[in-house]
Amino acid sequence: MLAAFLHKQGIVLAQTQVDRKTNEIPMVPVLFDDLDIKDRVVTFDALHAQKETARYLVEDKKAEYIFTVKDNQKP
Repeated sequence: MLAAFLHKQGIVLAQTQVDRKTNEIPMVPVLFDDLDIKDRVVTFDALHAQKETARYLVEDKKAEYIFTVKDNQKP
């Protein structure tokens, strides 16, 4: 399961199942498509430090993001 979670309130806003034949990365739009996250900050772990995920959040959803980035990412 991939979930959108409000940390401060401890509330799950939405969740989507991740098929065994894939991973969480392509499921981000499925999770957020029906949520209004305009002008909100979304946080993700290093798995989601992807250019396409960043583009989707900024251009399509008009949201901001914070990704954990590890040494395997190019600048």
